[in-house]
Amino acid sequence: MSQSVAFQPLILAGLPDPIRQLDQTVLDALPIGVYVCDADGLIVRVNLKAIELWGRTPRLHDAAQRFCGCFRVESLEGAYIPPAATPMAAAVREGVSFEGVEAWVENPDGRRWVASVTIHPLTGDGGEIVGAINCFHDVTADYERRRAMERQQRSFDLAMVASKMGTWRYTMDDNVCVYDDNAQRLYGLTEAHFLHDAEGVKAKFHPDDMELMWSRVTQACDPAGDGVYEVEYRVRQLDGRWRWLSAWGLVEFEGLGDQRRPVAISGASRDLTERKDAEDIQRLMVNELNHRVKNSLATVQSIAMQTLRGAADPEAARQALDQRICSLARAHDLLTARNWSGAALHDVVARAVQPFLASSFAIGGPPIEVSPRQALALSIALHELATNAAKYGALTTPQGLVDIAWRLDGQEMVLTWRESGGPAVSPPTRRGFGSRLLERGLLAELGGRARVDYDPGGVVCEFRAPLET
Repeated sequence: MSQSVAFQPLILAGLPDPIRQLDQTVLDALPIGVYVCDADGLIVRVNLKAIELWGRTPRLHDAAQRFCGCFRVESLEGAYIPPAATPMAAAVREGVSFEGVEAWVENPDGRRWVASVTIHPLTGDGGEIVGAINCFHDVTADYERRRAMERQQRSFDLAMVASKMGTWRYTMDDNVCVYDDNAQRLYGLTEAHFLHDAEGVKAKFHPDDMELMWSRVTQACDPAGDGVYEVEYRVRQLDGRWRWLSAWGLVEFEGLGDQRRPVAISGASRDLTERKDAEDIQRLMVNELNHRVKNSLATVQSIAMQTLRGAADPEAARQALDQRICSLARAHDLLTARNWSGAALHDVVARAVQPFLASSFAIGGPPIEVSPRQALALSIALHELATNAAKYGALTTPQGLVDIAWRLDGQEMVLTWRESGGPAVSPPTRRGFGSRLLERGLLAELGGRARVDYDPGGVVCEFRAPLET
C-alpha cells in the first residue's frame, strides 16, 4: 500500500487537472472506498479503503483491468455484471451519474458483501468527460436488516391477507383515514386516502350501523377513557354488495390533564362476512329446527290420541302406537341424511314398508323428489296401508302381493297402492285411524287428495299431490 503512494507522482503525470487535483493523502484518510478511472476506463487513482474492501490491489493504468478493481460484481439478484457493463463504465462513456446503487461484490478469498456505489463523471475545462470517480462502502449489515424487515413485512402481509385483515390510521385534524392495501380491499376502496366527510361516510357505511359506529368513536376519544375503539359494521363494496367488518384500534392522545385531546386512531379491520353469514344460517336452522320439532311433536301427539281413542285393548294400542312412531322415526332418519332438503320417493316407499316381508312388494317408478312434509305424510300413510294389509289384506297370504307404483301427471305426483292375491275385500264397517288418516290428514299434509277403493280383489289407494320445490 505504501508503494502506491511512493509512485504517486508518476501516476499523476499527464492526467487531466480534475484527476491530478485529488490529494492522495486525503483519499487514503476517507472511511469509504474511492477510485478514479480516466476517459479510457483505466483505473488511475485508488485509496486504501478501496483496496481493503476489494481484498486486493488493482493494477493501475492496466488496460486488462478497466472500470472496476474488484474480483467479481453481481446484481442483487445474483446475475454476473462484467466490468464493461458496470455503472462506472456508463459514467465514463456516457457521463451518467449514479447515487446509492447496490450490488454484490465477491473478493478473491470468497468473501461476499454488498456495496453501495455513488458515481459521478469528471469533466475537463471544455466540458468533455475525462473520467469518473466512484465512492463506495460496505452496506451488507444494513442490506441484511432491510431484507429481514422485508421478509417480516411479507410474512405480516400474508398473515393479514390469510386472516382477512387490514390496517388503517385515522387522523382527526384532516378527517382522513389512510388504509393499507389489505384494508383497501376490505373497504372496497381504490386508493389509500379516504375523507371521512358526511358524503363519503354516507356512501361507504351502512345507514343502520352509523349511529353505533360514531358512538364508539366518541367513547374511544373520551380523554378520560382508555382509548379503546371496537365496532362491527357493514361497508359498501365496489360492486354494491355489503361486507361485514370488525374494526378495532387505539386512540392516540396529546397533552395531559385538561389539555389531553385525541389526535388519531390506529387500528385494524377484519372481514366478518362469512361469520355473519354463518350466524344467519345458524339462526335460520335453529328456527327451522324449532318448527320441525313442534310439527313432529304435534304429529306424534295426534297419532297417540287417534291410536288410544276408544282403544279396547291397551296392549294392542301400545304396539300400534310404537310401530307408527317408529315409522315416523325412519322417515326422519331419511330426511336428516339429506339435511331435510327432501327425499327420493323410492327411498320413502322402501323405508315405509321395511318392517314387512320384502318379497311381498313390487316397487317402481321414475325418479321423483318429494318435500320433507310430503315424505313424512307418505311414510305414515304407507305404514297404515301395510299394517292393514298385514292384518286383513294381501299380506295375510303367502301368494299376496302389493304393487306400489308412481308416475308424473303434469305437475302432480301420482302414487298407487294396489293389493292382489289376498282374501276378498269388503268395505270396512267402522272408520278407524287409518281411514281417517288417509281421507283427511293426507289432504292437508300432501296438499293433494287420496282415494281408497275396496275392490273385492284387493285394496287400491291412489295419492295425488303437486310437486313441491
